[in-house]
Amino acid sequence: MAEMAQIGILAAAASAAAMAFFAARAAGKWIVSRRAAARLAAFQVSGGRDIPPVSEAFRIRLAFPFAPEGREAETFLAFRLAAAGLAAGALLFLGLPPVMALAAGLLGYLAAEEFVRSRWERFVREVEAGLPVFLERMAAMIQITPHILVAVGELAEAMEESPLRAWLERFLARARQGEWAAMEEEASRISPSLGLAIFLVRRAHETGGPGYGQALAAAASRLSGILAAREAARAKAEGVMGAVRTMALALAGVLFLFLGNPMIREAVAHPFVQIGYAAAMGVAGYGFFFIRDMVREAI
Repeated sequence: MAEMAQIGILAAAASAAAMAFFAARAAGKWIVSRRAAARLAAFQVSGGRDIPPVSEAFRIRLAFPFAPEGREAETFLAFRLAAAGLAAGALLFLGLPPVMALAAGLLGYLAAEEFVRSRWERFVREVEAGLPVFLERMAAMIQITPHILVAVGELAEAMEESPLRAWLERFLARARQGEWAAMEEEASRISPSLGLAIFLVRRAHETGGPGYGQALAAAASRLSGILAAREAARAKAEGVMGAVRTMALALAGVLFLFLGNPMIREAVAHPFVQIGYAAAMGVAGYGFFFIRDMVREAI
């Protein structure tokens, strides 16, 4: 009866941990669902400090818009340490050995980087999503007005609030100061698709001619097809990664159930067994991040 009670407690704890995980994930999505454009506008701080979108500080502020000005790196470090402590503390609370808790803390520390990276990828996807329509409208606008920057400004004003509109406003401000090359480089570092769009806009500004309208329209058509294919591939990849996460949670639940057996718990108390379990967790974590990187490179 005592063993069954322990198993029941561990199963309930595992279920509670899984529910907490999904609840925290849903809460995180709700928090970061605020428009990235509003956050981008907020980076033009009152002191005149500008944070380039390709900087690490910008990526951190996408994930943590509440970060104090100029303290983005410290905020990110605090988040990583908190994630590591939370992961390790959760395993210690559930009665798992310290070495396994240490491995979980290391995985939590690495997962914080994954969180920031995912916020940046979402920002890039939102920028790219508006490019086909922007290029199509730009192709029509340059048939009407020879002033390229005026056309870009009018299109930006007509857009809904979005990361692309916010970046175009930033682009206009610097292009009017003659910083075309710097903004083209920045666009390419954000996304090759955005870099191509700005390259065409720059060439149209420098040389003019109706031929660039046709080039912009052709680029919009091809880019739309590429982005649609990438989104389909990304949806399948997310399904695969969701299955991997489910398997990891299931294995964790099985491990908790096994630890309800006094004989297994006694064996796990041995240092070498703990090191083996910690190594297995490390390999599993490395495999997850490795697969995730392969998916990113593929799409």
